[in-house]
Amino acid sequence: MTVWVLCTLISVGMAGCRLPEPYRPPSTTDGSGGGRTFYISPAGDDGADGHTRATAWRTLKRVDSVRLQPGDRVRLEGGVRHRGRLRLDEGEAGRPDRPVVIDSYGKGRAVIVPAGTPGVDVYNTAGVEVRRIQVRGQGRSVRDEGGISFYADAGSDARKLEHVVVSGVDVSGFRHGVQVGGDGGSGFRGVRVDNSVLHGNRDAGLITYGPDQDAGPPRYAHADVTVDRVEAHHNPGSPTSHARNTGSGIILASVDGGRIDRSTAHDNGAGSSPTALEGPQGIWAHDATRVVIQRSVSYHNRTNSHVDGGGFGLDVNVTRSRLQYNLSYGNDGPGYLVYAGERRRTHSGNVVRFNVSNHDVRELAGYAGIYVGGFVQDTQIYHNTVVTRSGDELRVPALMITPGPRDVGIRNNHFVTDGAPLVRAEGLLVGVLLQGNNYHVTDGPWTLEWQGETFDDHDAWRRATGQERIGDQDTGSSVDPCFDDTGGLRRAVALRAALTPGCGEPAAPEGIDLQGWFAIDPGPVDAFGGRIGDTPLVGAVQPARRSGDGGQ
Repeated sequence: MTVWVLCTLISVGMAGCRLPEPYRPPSTTDGSGGGRTFYISPAGDDGADGHTRATAWRTLKRVDSVRLQPGDRVRLEGGVRHRGRLRLDEGEAGRPDRPVVIDSYGKGRAVIVPAGTPGVDVYNTAGVEVRRIQVRGQGRSVRDEGGISFYADAGSDARKLEHVVVSGVDVSGFRHGVQVGGDGGSGFRGVRVDNSVLHGNRDAGLITYGPDQDAGPPRYAHADVTVDRVEAHHNPGSPTSHARNTGSGIILASVDGGRIDRSTAHDNGAGSSPTALEGPQGIWAHDATRVVIQRSVSYHNRTNSHVDGGGFGLDVNVTRSRLQYNLSYGNDGPGYLVYAGERRRTHSGNVVRFNVSNHDVRELAGYAGIYVGGFVQDTQIYHNTVVTRSGDELRVPALMITPGPRDVGIRNNHFVTDGAPLVRAEGLLVGVLLQGNNYHVTDGPWTLEWQGETFDDHDAWRRATGQERIGDQDTGSSVDPCFDDTGGLRRAVALRAALTPGCGEPAAPEGIDLQGWFAIDPGPVDAFGGRIGDTPLVGAVQPARRSGDGGQ
């Protein structure tokens, strides 16, 4: 069927029909029409036109001699190594609706091997997608560079460059696997990193960063950042970086609006400095707002110093953000950390809900499955399940609160230890309320430490402190939830079964009504995606509910 006949058929009753533009091949390699495709193969020829596989260029340097225009595509032969780097500068790419795409062709993924530089280096421009490639660092790259790097410092323009996609990549051997940075009022909007593996990088698998924050209003370099199905593992840290943290999995900083979803961080931080004042974490955010970290797993992360090394964190100057539906286990430090170290900084409006911490705090005293410290304000922590196991000389509480927090509600959580104090709370705590939680010790006496005093009875603690009360009503419980021994479990399906209360109704007390009492909507699902029903039970893992109770 000819084009004009097809147009006539589909345009009956319509005002008209626009015929497609005829194909016009690019007039020159360095033209500005866009929409061109360039092929690169080690068997190619830099003197060819580069537009087909048969006439592919040989080197990445040849690609760098071209100003890439919106809609251009750079295709690297898969399954082979390409020495050098690809760089896009200001004036190249730039249109989110017609991105420049860098990807592989043929069998497997292309491997970019730079010498002391990023493999893909994008500066002061966006509208760029990097897909289905591997990047391998060597030499100076490990000290100084990101494997795939986006950076903007356009200065007074202060605009955010739009559309950055990194998908299906494997990056190792750099300071950071993927890094997205901004300064001078500039940064990026609409950043997505997905379906990628970032490993063997010194400081972090993935990091976003921006200008240092001061006492003034917060400034965020980036907006609308999504990290989905990213695995960051065996990023060791630097033994000589004593002044800062190194060895994390995934870090979102200087972000207004971000999401980390269905991602994994494990076995990071083992090479970090033993004298650093701040340590690595598996997945965390700092100096950010409106960030959601959810449905992710963080395990076996390490620290060589006396701090951090945990699974997840909202750490320093984070507002209006959430940790939800996550699983943390076997980390050196806390499963979930909420911390603000400076009174003058804002750290408020955050939520930690429906998370599981299973046998975290394997190495560091002074932490707990959930740790709340410093000048945290207006934070809600509810429907989490924390199970801790003490070591030979390490007694691990389920919950620790250190001086400084204000207006923190901790409700409807399962706190289970094997003999350590269930809760350790220290110093001045203004408006910190525990209500509707279940506290159980599997082996040894029931103990709880509160502001310098040790309690061995739930009722005695309630009477002395006013905790676990709403008005004149007593709340909270101390029943055995009959969890299975979960120390060696790794798969989420096994953990869900093990951490579902197993002794019948007495082991699964109903939580207090968060909506009715505090106007808190607990959401529709538990830590593993199961429906929670109209009256959620205590903890992160909800058993199957009766059909008449609003569940399935």
